[in-house]
Formats: sequence, C-alpha cells, structure tokens
Amino acid sequence: MVIKRSLYRRILNISIFTISLVMCLLGLFSSGFAQEQITLQEAIQQTLARNLQIKQAQFGYQLSEQDLRQAKSNLYPNLSFGVDNSYNYGLTFDQTSGQLIRGNDWTSSASARLSSSVVLFQGFQKVNQIRANKVQLAIDATEVDKVKNDLILSVVTNYLEAITNKELHEAALGQIKLSREQLRQDSIQFNVGNKTIADLAQAKNQVAMDDLNIMTSENAYELSLLALKQLMEVSPDTKFSIVKPDIDALMGDYAGITFEQVFADALNTQPGIKKAGQSKELALKNIDIAKGGYYPTISLSGGYGTNYSSQAKDLVTNLKAPFWDQFNDNKSFRGGISLEMPIFNNNRTKIAISKAKINYLQAENSESLEKRNLQKTIAQAILDLRSANKQYLTSQVAHQASQVAFEALRERYNVGMANSIELFTAQTNMNKAEFDVIRRKYEMVFRGKVIDYYTGNQITF
Repeated sequence: MVIKRSLYRRILNISIFTISLVMCLLGLFSSGFAQEQITLQEAIQQTLARNLQIKQAQFGYQLSEQDLRQAKSNLYPNLSFGVDNSYNYGLTFDQTSGQLIRGNDWTSSASARLSSSVVLFQGFQKVNQIRANKVQLAIDATEVDKVKNDLILSVVTNYLEAITNKELHEAALGQIKLSREQLRQDSIQFNVGNKTIADLAQAKNQVAMDDLNIMTSENAYELSLLALKQLMEVSPDTKFSIVKPDIDALMGDYAGITFEQVFADALNTQPGIKKAGQSKELALKNIDIAKGGYYPTISLSGGYGTNYSSQAKDLVTNLKAPFWDQFNDNKSFRGGISLEMPIFNNNRTKIAISKAKINYLQAENSESLEKRNLQKTIAQAILDLRSANKQYLTSQVAHQASQVAFEALRERYNVGMANSIELFTAQTNMNKAEFDVIRRKYEMVFRGKVIDYYTGNQITF
C-alpha cells in the first residue's frame, strides 16, 4: 500500500509539473493579447483599402470606361495619311503622264494622299451604343459596391468569430483554475486517505479535458484571426487584438424592427438589386441598337492626293517635270456621299432583335428573382435574430442553473455525500453552459449586424 501511494505521489508530481508548463505557455499566449487594438470599423476600412477582390472589380470598371470612350469616339470622322513609291523596269503604263512607256528604262513613281470619312446616320446605333456603355459603366460601378458590401459582411463574420473564440479561450482558462484547485484538494484528501484513487483520477481527467478545451479554443482563435488578416491583406505575423462589443447597447437598436421596414431599406441600398435593374436597362438599350439595323447608313467621305512620275514632261518645254512642280500640278480633291439601304441580310437583323428582346425578358425575370430572394433572406434574417435573442436569454438561465447545481454538488462531494463522477459531470455541464452562453451571445450580435448589412446602416460597434 505504501509503494502504491508513493507511485501515485510521483505521478501526481509529474502531472503538476506538466500543468505548470502548460500554464507558462498559456501565459505567453495571453501576453499576445496586449497588442494594438483593431476595432471592427478599422478592420473594415483596411479591408476596403487593400483587398485584391476590390481592385479586380475596379479594373472591370476601368475597362468599361475605355469602352465608353471608344463609343463616343466612333462619332468623330476618321483621318488617315499615306505615301508610296514604286520602281518599274521596261514596259509600263505611267498613270501620271498618261502614256505607255517602252524600252529598257527605269520608271519611278510616288504618291501621297490624305483621306477622311464619317458616318452621318446609322439608325441611331452609335448613339444607342453610347447609352448602353454608360449603363454598363454604372453596372460595373455597382459591382464594385457589391464586392465591398460582401467583404464587409465577411469581415464582420470573421471578426465576431475571433471575439467568440477569444472569449471561449478566456472561459477555458477560468475553468481550468477551478479544476486545478479541485485536483489540489483531492490530492490532499487522497494523501490522508479520505479520497480514493478513482476520485484522484477523475480530477486529473477533468484537468486534462480543460487543457484540451484551452488548446482547441486557442487554435480556433488563431485561425479566425488568420482569416481576418487575409481579408485585410496584412501579414500573418501582424499582431493586434480585437475589441468586444457592448451587447446591451447593440441589441437595443433592433427592438422595433419590422420586415416591411428592413425590406424597403434593402431595396434602396442593396447593390444586387440595383445591378439587376441596371442590367434590365442595358438589355433595353441593346434592343434599340439591334433595331438600328433596319435603317439605311449614310456616309460622307473626302480626300486629297497628288503624285509624281519620273517620265512626266513639261507640256511647254517637253523636258522632265521637276519633282515639286509635279506634286503641285498633280494634286486632286475628292468628296462623296453614300447611301446604303439594307434589303435582306439573311435575317440577321430580325434574329438580333428577337435575341435582344429575349435578353430583356431574362433580365426582367432576374430582377424579380433577385427581389424575391432578398425578401426570403430578410425574412429569415429577422427570424434568426429573434431566435438568437431568445436562445441567448435561455442559455443564460441554463448557465445560472448549472452553476447552482455544481455548487450544491461540490458541497455534497466535500462531505462525502456525492461521488467524483457526479461532481465532474456537473462541472462539465456548467462548462458547456458557459461556452453556450458565449456562442449564443455573439450569434445574436452577428444576426443583428446582418440586419444592418441589408438596411445599409454602418456596421460598427
């Protein structure tokens, strides 16, 4: 019996040393919390300033800007300049001198020209294309807003998840203190013969379980912080701490919300709804562009040119005409107007109009679907908020009850009226109830922030 007790004391000393080592490591981890604080609003601002998804959407907007610029430029006349020079040996007809050249001589010729043309009328297609490009530019601007909106919700999700895991870690640290104290008392009682080996083993098992909870919550906190850092586009080695919200002050803002109020605000603020309406407007402009194919095209063109030939001669002196004299004497101007009337183009215009109308109906249906989905989502979000509020209140009652039950069982355990299994079952239930309160609390906060997301209110606390 003496050998067994000596063996158990040795095991106990090893366990206490291990626990002390874990506490030192936890102390180092806890010191990491004393870093620069980042509020939710600051995290959102850094994400919006650095996130690559926003930059990607902005590139799309810039491309649409160039498309609009090109559509406007298509209204202007074009202008081109060209020169050429050629050499011919032997028989050739000289266009400049208007004569047939025979013999074994080289003939050189040169010309220069300046030309321009402009479309005066094309069924208003170019004007409608400008209007369509303006709508597309607005769509891309809305897409940038939508990406920002979605990122804000992602930041809120990860930020609150980090707060939840941090508080779960702090609760786990508090729980292991209680378990260690119980282990210390049971060790003393075991040494004097008042507790059994089973009681001591149960106490050690509870400490080990609490250690596992600490490590699990620590890892979850680090992972949620890493996800937040990735959204903010900062280095994983960046150290900062997060700020807990004032729960009572936050939840007072959602006391009187109604579905009609939230849905009306969401229709005016949600980028997805705005984008769907703009897509329908763009489809309508594309119908006008397609209809332009039935109209005639009227174009105006003009040009200036001159040329030179080594075989050209002066009509008076019959000598070869100088280069610059020829360029001056041979200049010519031209101008013209053309009308092109479409009669039959293999039904391309008719089919283009039909497809444009189908695209419009599709865009109209997409807008209706977007509104219906928003309606369902908001209705679900309001129910989730109310449910989360009730669950939080219920979890508080359950936690208080579990605390009372644990204290009562501990008193019975200390006087030998309850066994260790009953005690540590009550402690485990109390620990779970505390964890549940923390999760329900921040679930309630998150559901409230989802309502702010849909109503367009600033998301902060």
